[in-house]
Amino acid sequence: MTTCQICHKDPWKYKCPTCRIQYCSVTCFKQHKLEPCAPPAPEKTPEGEKERRQLPTDSTDDDDPSRLTLDQLTSIGHSNQVLRYLENPAIREWVSRIDQSLDPEEDLKKARAEDPTLEEFIQLLLRTTGHKKDDIEE
Repeated sequence: MTTCQICHKDPWKYKCPTCRIQYCSVTCFKQHKLEPCAPPAPEKTPEGEKERRQLPTDSTDDDDPSRLTLDQLTSIGHSNQVLRYLENPAIREWVSRIDQSLDPEEDLKKARAEDPTLEEFIQLLLRTTGHKKDDIEE
C-alpha cells in the first residue's frame, strides 16, 4: 500500500472525493482542504490501452436510482455485520481491486463467481440498503 500523499508517513486509507488525493487521517484531510482542489484531469490513454469504463454510480445525477441515499449509506455504516465482513482482508482486497479496475462490472461478476464470501458480503449490502428482502434466498 502506498503512503499518504499529505504527510508521506502512514499508509493512505481514504481518497478526497473531489481530487482523489490519497490521505491517511482527518488531520491530513483538513491540511489538504486548506487549499482548493479540483477533479483530476482525464488521463489520455496511450493508443491500444483500454480506457476505464465509468459505472452509473460514477455520475453526479441525483436522480440516478443506482446511487445510494444518505439513509442507505448510514445503514451500511452502522451495520455490525458489514463491519465484520470488512475486517476480512480478502474482502477489502476485492473491493480495492474492483474499484481500481478498468472494467469494474466484468471484474465484479468474476469476483462474485470466484469467492462465495464476497457474494455473501454483496447480498448483505443489498439487504442492508433495502435492495433485497431478507426472506428471499438465492
